[in-house]
Amino acid sequence: MAAEPTLCTLHIGDDPTTWRAAGFDISQRSTTIPAIQLGAVSIQLHGADGPRGLLRWDLVLPERSTSQADSPPSASAGGDLDGLPTAWVADTPKASLATHPNRMSSIDHIVVSSPDVDRTVRALTTHGFRERRRRTTGRYGAPMVQVFFWVGDVILELVGPTDVPADPGGPAAFFGLALTSANLAATAVGLGDLLGPPREAVQPGRFISTLRLDRVGGSVPTVIMSPHPGDPASA
Repeated sequence: MAAEPTLCTLHIGDDPTTWRAAGFDISQRSTTIPAIQLGAVSIQLHGADGPRGLLRWDLVLPERSTSQADSPPSASAGGDLDGLPTAWVADTPKASLATHPNRMSSIDHIVVSSPDVDRTVRALTTHGFRERRRRTTGRYGAPMVQVFFWVGDVILELVGPTDVPADPGGPAAFFGLALTSANLAATAVGLGDLLGPPREAVQPGRFISTLRLDRVGGSVPTVIMSPHPGDPASA
């Protein structure tokens, strides 16, 4: 079976002080870009003076590896995955067992929205992604389609409308992140009002809370989830 892409790096247009205020440990890479390590994925923070939000992802696929650029990406730059700004890199992701002061340990999933889910699925599968599951839900308001992929140890959740117009127009776009806390109760104590009240997640036995990064200057919608039941990393 052909190799599937693995998520290596996420680039975000936020100031490091935003994420430090939310209890994340910020490291300074040799490239001078402040970064957060969550599991095998590095989140590079490019500051709040330029484009904001989730700017680009770097994917590892051996057959298409190239050199990674360190310059801040543009949120409006055309990507090669149905509009998602993407870099194919030669770096091999390194797993990290480090847990941050806020008890965050990994990225659970990244959410991408599309006006035409099937079109975006075709673009993803052309580049080696494999669709794992699809469902229609009205849990979040208007009915929508959810399609799930693996990108290494991270889930990619693609969402879009169930009824696609004849000309859906716009490209796919990064929407937000779901992170995993090793201990959601301890995270809530440490973050106080920055973390919303917990509610039951879709996955049985898990809980989810909204991380209010916007209160400290953040630009990426982010939620925090409790570990999967039985996860040895939980404590």
